[in-house]
Amino acid sequence: MQWTSEEKGYIWLDSFPLSVKEKKKLLAEAENSVNLVKNFSKFRQILIDFRKESVYNTMQSSLTDGGEYFRKLSSRLQDLGIIPLCACADGYPNELCALPDSPLVLYAKGNPALLRARKFAVVGSRRISPDAYRKGVELSERLSEEFAILSGFADGGDSAAIDGARKSGKIICVLASGFSALPRNKFPLFDKIAKNGLLISPYPMQTPTFPFFYGYRNKILAALSEGGLVLSAGGKSGALITADYIKKSKKPLFALPYSLGVESGAGCNQLIKDGAFLAQSAEDIFFRLGITAKRETARKALPSLNGEEERIVGFLRERTEAHISEISENTGIPAFKLTATLSLLEIKGVVVKLGGNRYAPV
Repeated sequence: MQWTSEEKGYIWLDSFPLSVKEKKKLLAEAENSVNLVKNFSKFRQILIDFRKESVYNTMQSSLTDGGEYFRKLSSRLQDLGIIPLCACADGYPNELCALPDSPLVLYAKGNPALLRARKFAVVGSRRISPDAYRKGVELSERLSEEFAILSGFADGGDSAAIDGARKSGKIICVLASGFSALPRNKFPLFDKIAKNGLLISPYPMQTPTFPFFYGYRNKILAALSEGGLVLSAGGKSGALITADYIKKSKKPLFALPYSLGVESGAGCNQLIKDGAFLAQSAEDIFFRLGITAKRETARKALPSLNGEEERIVGFLRERTEAHISEISENTGIPAFKLTATLSLLEIKGVVVKLGGNRYAPV
């Protein structure tokens, strides 16, 4: 692999057991990674202040061994086929740059070009009903026609997302550990995803999994996505953490609805109650994101509309859906006349009747 001096500095720095805050403090003081490597002894006090003097000694030693440390590190990355995407270089996802605690290096295995595609998160708890699992596979397969699907690498909801999107190869799994810490029983699935999809980790390869790492993994998932779907979630599921990050980012959040009393869906129902969009099909998601309308426009030209029809369609596009009385009030068209006009618009394929005298634009 050919790396610039700046990238080599990032990869070297990221390989040591320091927090993102500590690493970024060193970079800020040195102004760039090249200066940090060349003048590392000048920054000893920073690590002493962080109570990391032993780490400083290890880092200093790695710079005085004739380059052996970095040769072994880069050789290990190449042997495993891991591509380090440094925050200082092209290829690093722009979506992560806004995070104050964004990883210095994102480690990737598979097809990193997927990071440039539109991305949508599909997540769920490990506990999921067979019906919800099948629905998750169906939804993920359909959604992957438009997006690269983002998910974790756990059983349950994550597996449903993987099984659905893996057929198209448009699956990105975000790990909560370094690549070397994956359990052996996951190796076959790991290899299948790496062949056509992508696995990424915000952690150096030797980093083990700790419980608190999942929260950061979920933050990365939410940051990379333009929206998300929760397939299953109990009252305290980790999937709700991802959902919370998506909501805080002002991105559209969707959830599968569940019958009352189903514990694995209690969190999903609460999300819907709190404002998440109910999603029973991929079309529900496409509609909210404006994808269905774009497809329809590309497939055929919209029929010609007169002035009243344009007012109706314009109002519905602003509201996404409305009752006939609301349409009448806001367009100034009498209800007795509006019914016939809406029926004509249905025939033209411009609006759809939702039931209960409510209408939505196609």
